[in-house]
Amino acid sequence: MKHTLLTLAVCLTGLTAALSGTGGTATAQTPAGPAVQIPFEAADLIDPARYEALRERVEIAARDVCREQLLGDLLRPVTLNACIRDAHARAIDQLEAQRSTALTVAAASVPDQG
Repeated sequence: MKHTLLTLAVCLTGLTAALSGTGGTATAQTPAGPAVQIPFEAADLIDPARYEALRERVEIAARDVCREQLLGDLLRPVTLNACIRDAHARAIDQLEAQRSTALTVAAASVPDQG
């Protein structure tokens, strides 16, 4: 099965969460800074249990990438929490869009039982 990669990247001037488009292993362009890639399959978007596990992996990745970026920041606790919230929210928004598309494609491929 093809893997799609969710790439979380953080830089000091902003946060970027980019989701690759139509599959494969192409990664989106991201600013310099720590990054983590989260591979997933279409089934991870369709199956509710697998999707919840994927969302948890995104949250963990957001924490990890933000911790790495803000290691020496004097305002670390406040900045870290804001970084995690922003990175996680952006990634989940994009993941939700991918899931909506995957569910639509899956529903269209099921033969009508009528």
